[in-house]
Parts: sequence; C-alpha cells; structure tokens
Amino acid sequence: MLRLAAFLFAFIVMPVQAQTPPPIPHPIDGYLVTRAENNCLECHDKPRDIGRKRTKGAPTPAPKSHYGSLEGKPEVAAGHFNCTSCHTLR
Repeated sequence: MLRLAAFLFAFIVMPVQAQTPPPIPHPIDGYLVTRAENNCLECHDKPRDIGRKRTKGAPTPAPKSHYGSLEGKPEVAAGHFNCTSCHTLR
C-alpha cells in the first residue's frame, strides 16, 4: 500500500503541483479584469522582460505562453486575459 501511495504522489501529485500557476502575492480588491481592461497587465504586461533576471520586488512579467502575436507585436492571448481564473490569492 505504501508503494502505491508513493507512486501516486510521485507521478500524479508532484507534476500537478509543478504546473500550478504562482499565487498572487498582493491584494487585488477593486481590480478590474476584463478583456477590455485588466489592472493586472498594468504591471505584468512586460514581454521584453521575459527571461531576464528581475530585481527584488519588481513585478513578474506574464510568461511567453500567455502571449500571441498580432502583426508581429506580442499581445496577451485571448485565453490568458482573465488572470484570476488560474492564479489565486496567497
């Protein structure tokens, strides 16, 4: 039974945790999150900073997987504008 539990943990629980989006570390009361207006993107829409080392306290840029390209310009993809559908408060 212990081996089965270890197997399930190693191959099911751990990969799911590794794919869990990071939590939101700050209050978001009053934030508007719609396709037309998204307060999160005021700080996190920084495609030029993806992959760069950031200074302590600086906002984390949305990852490359959250962007599509419109006429060669990176733009947040339609399925990724609602941040709180995946990211939760800490």
